[in-house]
Amino acid sequence: MLAATSAFAADPPAADPDLASFRQSYTTGNGLAYVVVKDDKGENIYRYGDASRQAAQKDTRGYMLFTCNSPHVFVVQNAPDKATLLKARVVKAGEPEFADLDTKYIAGCKNPFVKSAVPKK
Repeated sequence: MLAATSAFAADPPAADPDLASFRQSYTTGNGLAYVVVKDDKGENIYRYGDASRQAAQKDTRGYMLFTCNSPHVFVVQNAPDKATLLKARVVKAGEPEFADLDTKYIAGCKNPFVKSAVPKK
């Protein structure tokens, strides 16, 4: 039983140094943010918020991103997920692209519960 207890008490794994820039951007700030990943098929737009940000601050093993209808967990130890994260770019509220990404995200979403992240004036 002692071995099991010490395993649970172990420190979480260190953050992957290859993803340091992405992690820094992902885990800072507040409110909704977008993650853009360009690939040979075009541009994938994900969104995440404070709950995902806080989880990533506590656990270095993965990142939770959302499309309109579903969550996607990107696990750092999974090679395809890591490759995706290495190409990813975080865009936060107040940055020039934010409103445009928000418009694209909402336009491609048929879920009536998903609302714009741009504050109404």
